Amino acid sequence: MSAGSLNNSGFIERLRQSPLWLVTLTVIAVYICFIDRIAISIAIIPMAADNGWSPSTQGAIMAAFFLGYVTLQIPAGLLADRFGGKWVLGIGVLLWSVFTLLTPPAAAVSLSILLACRFFMGVAEAVTWPSIYALYAQWVPEHRRATAVGFMNSGVAGGSVIALAMTPLLIVTYSWQVAFYVYGLLGVLWFIVWLPSTRSAPTPARSALSAEKLPVTADFPMITVATLVRSRAVWAIAIAHMSLNWTIFLMLSWLPTYINQGLGADFDDVGVLAIAPAVVAMLLTPVAGRLFDAFISRGFNRLQVRKVMQSVAFGSIALSFAVLGHLESVLASVLLVTFSNAMTACSIGGFATNHLDIAPGQSGLLMGITNTLGSVASGVAIFVSGWVLESTQSWIVVFQLAAFIAVLGAFFYWRWASTERQFY
Repeated sequence: MSAGSLNNSGFIERLRQSPLWLVTLTVIAVYICFIDRIAISIAIIPMAADNGWSPSTQGAIMAAFFLGYVTLQIPAGLLADRFGGKWVLGIGVLLWSVFTLLTPPAAAVSLSILLACRFFMGVAEAVTWPSIYALYAQWVPEHRRATAVGFMNSGVAGGSVIALAMTPLLIVTYSWQVAFYVYGLLGVLWFIVWLPSTRSAPTPARSALSAEKLPVTADFPMITVATLVRSRAVWAIAIAHMSLNWTIFLMLSWLPTYINQGLGADFDDVGVLAIAPAVVAMLLTPVAGRLFDAFISRGFNRLQVRKVMQSVAFGSIALSFAVLGHLESVLASVLLVTFSNAMTACSIGGFATNHLDIAPGQSGLLMGITNTLGSVASGVAIFVSGWVLESTQSWIVVFQLAAFIAVLGAFFYWRWASTERQFY
């Protein structure tokens, strides 16, 4: 074997043992995930114009993704916890990228084929959060997990920024079909890098989870349907997850249409105007994670910090949505949504890392369960918003419903949240 081959082998092995490298690639995966997911919220405008789709049909197309997304969350969490997250995440990224590439030809064939394509893309993307949480439980020490999750979740907004900025440019310059081809290739390239340079867990001596693993006892049972139903802490996370997803995906999916049709902005300006809220969320999400870890390292009560940060998030969202729709100014509306998105970042210190408190050994499964429920809420929010808009011709009703959902999320999280370990 040549010296060059040995050097390359050593370099790859160093990458495979690096938590920073693994976290970096998971962050990039989430960026790609949301580029692929959000592109259709821009592309749906010319797609609908080409095909004469009603708002309800547009909502169904965007919601089809979430019907697929809910199907594999729990199996993905089980597989990632048991066998490791490397292959679960890697295969998921590869498959959803293939379905992104297939979106234009599917739309050309029929609406039914397009709905099926979006459904299976959702199935593939379902592995993302459960597998990443399982990886973080192995690789990231407890005192740095909120920071890691914050950086990872910055990809939600970051991928949205890229999709919102680049998709109109690609559509205007080339066509909406080209956008899907470009984005699909990104995931294929990521998979080529991911496969040889990562592993599901470090050596047992270096595993972040090894020091936390305790025997399975009556105090720390395995997750079952019965134990989940009895746990108020799980219900607090699940309700918060569903409530936040309702508001986030309402805006991610319908904000471009609201700016274009509700406020009368030109299509060429839609992407630019929709970017500001996503940019702020992208920048503040990692900050919120570091802030939570900093509070805890200084001796603040973990549960109280979680409750306060989540309440700040939901309270700001509720106030913003209660006002949005009454405004006629494009700039004022965008600024208000930007503020709402900024405060959403506080959820990183709230429910978003709470799974790792109460079930560190089964965090992938628990994330899969709550993300399944959150995904149902996302799909329902997108479809119901389209139906409400078509029925009432009122954006105000759409946004006030979202404000009410945020208030419910805040109430139940404050009442039932816990940071005490409850599961293995």
